[in-house]
Amino acid sequence: MRSILVVAGWVFIAVASCTFNPGPAGSVSNGSSGAGYAGNGILGVGTGNAGHAATGAAASSGAAASNGMTPSIDGPNCGLQQYGLQNVPPDLLIILDKSASMSNGPDDKPCNGAAGCQPKWDSMTAAILQVTKQTETTIRWGLKFFANNNTCGVNPGVAVDVGPNNGAAIAAAIGMTNPGGHTPTRLAETSGATYLMSRADPNPKYILLATDGIPNCIPGAQSQTTVDSMGAEQAVLDAATAGIPTFVVGVGNVADAVATLTQMAINGGRPQAAAPRYYPVSSTADLVSVLTTIGGQITSCTFALAMPPPDPTNIGVYGDGVRIPQDKNHANGWDYGAGMTSIELFGAACDNVKSGKTKAVQAVFGCPGQIIP
Repeated sequence: MRSILVVAGWVFIAVASCTFNPGPAGSVSNGSSGAGYAGNGILGVGTGNAGHAATGAAASSGAAASNGMTPSIDGPNCGLQQYGLQNVPPDLLIILDKSASMSNGPDDKPCNGAAGCQPKWDSMTAAILQVTKQTETTIRWGLKFFANNNTCGVNPGVAVDVGPNNGAAIAAAIGMTNPGGHTPTRLAETSGATYLMSRADPNPKYILLATDGIPNCIPGAQSQTTVDSMGAEQAVLDAATAGIPTFVVGVGNVADAVATLTQMAINGGRPQAAAPRYYPVSSTADLVSVLTTIGGQITSCTFALAMPPPDPTNIGVYGDGVRIPQDKNHANGWDYGAGMTSIELFGAACDNVKSGKTKAVQAVFGCPGQIIP
């Protein structure tokens, strides 16, 4: 006896995430070649769009049918279900420095109304408004400012909760905010990571930390301006260790903070390949380019399952009909996510999804005692 649940997805090359959630039971994956039962025990799912359910004979281009598996008339007894798949975009929280120096020009000199001098705050927020509006359906943006007062305060939570279609909410929050205060980077990073860890959604989670200078505001220190490089670097490392990588953006002239930004970028797990390891920006165009690059990098290779498999040792994972081996070392293959409710691809298997070479990913569940060949 064997029941098979096939999980397949249309993978968009330009979309910011390859993480998927199954739709309601009984729904159909979008597939130009249709989706249907291969005999009575295997569900074949095509790729494309405008798909429809087929009954009776196997869908000739169905992914499961191409695996050469023999259907079983009592396969449904283990819970055969058919799912449409929905793309689940990543959560990306912007932690934006609004210290008083953000009102200076990119050379960190006060503008004081000088012609042609655009404050760093104006340049950065213009880029954020542009990119969040353009990508609000493919990235779940959120926003947090620091400091939240004119000294070292960092509020719990965020100014805008991570979620879809947040362009207008982020624009409204920025419109009500002006630069002021110091640079409590440690507290802001820790607070942002705590917020993301509290969210129960399955979306991959990231922080984008944008700051224009050296961290300060050491908790308990007599001076609020005492440099806190070590504290900020550790906070970023702690977030990455908890599974939340941080992209670090250095705004304007950061000569006194290069070493700190570099180490934070490395600790965050998403540095640039070459120096400077953080992302330097001095204009709206610079930040638009960086945000676009980061949006492409947060493509995930995680696929949500409708349920944990009935026998976790009896599962086949396929990319376009070719079986992918399980690899618990996460070098090249697949492994379970938390609670065995998702599958994550690694190495070449993930690269093929990101590049679009792999169009569909399937997970085939076998009944206990009936080994999938």
